[in-house]
Amino acid sequence: MMDGKKRVLVVDDDDVARQFVREIMATQGWDAVEGTNGMEALDLAEKEKPDLIILDVMMPVMDGFEAFRRLRDGEFTKHIPVIMLTAISSSDPDAPRDPATMEKRLGVRRPEGFVDKPVEPKFLLDTVFGVIG
Repeated sequence: MMDGKKRVLVVDDDDVARQFVREIMATQGWDAVEGTNGMEALDLAEKEKPDLIILDVMMPVMDGFEAFRRLRDGEFTKHIPVIMLTAISSSDPDAPRDPATMEKRLGVRRPEGFVDKPVEPKFLLDTVFGVIG
């Protein structure tokens, strides 16, 4: 971006969750682009070229894991850091969170971070700064 601000793509089908994450990122001076499903994530990632993608797992049309796999396969999106938002850790013990399972199940390396829902602002920002620096 011309003004030097970092841009984050926030993708979640829950309007409240998406707005909450956008506002957390705005406190650190980030501009946000928003999507509501995995297909929009793919489209917006290519068009907007964000510095970071925060991607929910459970969404309609295309879930976050499939969107993540396709982002990693994309020529222009494969290097964009991704943080996955998930509420499935307690409900799905087989969710692919460890590196070996991610690679086996999705055929790609794991995301740069995971943040459980409900999102705790400090943990999200600590994760973002751990990924972006």
